[in-house]
Amino acid sequence: MKVLTMPKKPNPSEVLESGVLLKQTPTWWVAVYAYLLAGAFCYFSHLFFNWFPPYLYEIFKNLRGLPTSWADLGLFWAHRGLNVIAIMTALYYQFWQIGTRYILTEQEIRIEYWFPMRKVNLIPLGAIRRYGYQQNWLAVLLNFGTIDVDTAGPTPALLPFCPQPKIFINALKPKVEAKLQVVPS
Repeated sequence: MKVLTMPKKPNPSEVLESGVLLKQTPTWWVAVYAYLLAGAFCYFSHLFFNWFPPYLYEIFKNLRGLPTSWADLGLFWAHRGLNVIAIMTALYYQFWQIGTRYILTEQEIRIEYWFPMRKVNLIPLGAIRRYGYQQNWLAVLLNFGTIDVDTAGPTPALLPFCPQPKIFINALKPKVEAKLQVVPS
């Protein structure tokens, strides 16, 4: 006896992923660099607030109408506030790195951002006029760069901190050239 089964529905993520050629996230060096900068900033602000208070007390004493006891409270919160801002900035870059995807498909480049808000940019391959990448000495050493995609619009699309930009460009090149050959002049 045959058992009737319902046909399996395709998973929407499988349908969307069928034409994907390359999928990348920004390099994790972004978050590491942000945390290193935040740590250095916290260290130097600690040195500043240990060295500078006697001078600030003198300035504060010359201000008319404010009690000098507020100087301790102000210095305490200024030091903590600057450290919190530095750490929150590093966290922002880490969440940005985790929530960003660069996807090259057969038809388009899709740039997906999930942080700080959901945003998806689609660049059809037929609209691309010029493409390339930039790397400084550190980016060459760590193998990441900024990919520049010009669509003859007001501003080019940038894919910052893209890992292995040469691989992305080499995957993009034949697709863009094929689209340019199909378009009649």
